[in-house]
Amino acid sequence: MTQRYTPEQAERMKKRRCWVYVDGERFSSAAAANKHVGVNIFHAAWRADLISESGGEEMKIGDRTKSVRRGNHIVFLERRDDLSDKSVRDYQAARRKLLNAGWRSDELDEMENGELYTHYRSELELERLSVPHFSGSEKKYTRAEIRPAQGRFRREVMSNWENQCAITGTRLALEAAHIVSHASGGTASIENGICLAADLHTLLDSGHLLILEGITRLSDEAKNDLRYAALEGTVLRTSRVKVHFPTI
Repeated sequence: MTQRYTPEQAERMKKRRCWVYVDGERFSSAAAANKHVGVNIFHAAWRADLISESGGEEMKIGDRTKSVRRGNHIVFLERRDDLSDKSVRDYQAARRKLLNAGWRSDELDEMENGELYTHYRSELELERLSVPHFSGSEKKYTRAEIRPAQGRFRREVMSNWENQCAITGTRLALEAAHIVSHASGGTASIENGICLAADLHTLLDSGHLLILEGITRLSDEAKNDLRYAALEGTVLRTSRVKVHFPTI
């Protein structure tokens, strides 16, 4: 039977952190362990039960829970240093911002703190961007809501683009994005996914970048930014499985 924490205990437990050990290998978070095993088995309810059975709030830094089997793996948790009140408040503020921006709670639960804060900063940057303008005869378009995907879709999209940005070829800070959102009728399929560097995903999501017939087009603002000006007219890399972009 699941042991329920009182509201006061739950608030304190939010500050508690644990290493996750899988077959003797240590991971910084449940999200990292889930990525390692390829299945979401280290979810919050299970961790709360295991901690409760192993001492709950009485666990000291360095204390470990009992070892248990999860799927084909032997795992246990180890108490780490607590988070500060400020860290907890910052995390909660970042999470609320992303929820308001359209992220699902289960998607945020799968993220490590660093990844969550990266997307939080992207949302803040989006708020500072003005409405993009495309010069002269360039057609404007209504951007689809594009969001980094998780799980199977993310792995398949990354593999389809050989773990490289579809525009620049970089292997750093990559995100898998839906070309057309679920809300707009898009599916979680390889054909509807593109691998982009995080900053280019932000440009695409904000309307400062679009792809027409396999060619990268930039807004006037992006063309005037030295970081991105050279990308105007770049031919999209070739994916293993052909993807489909909406026509303008």
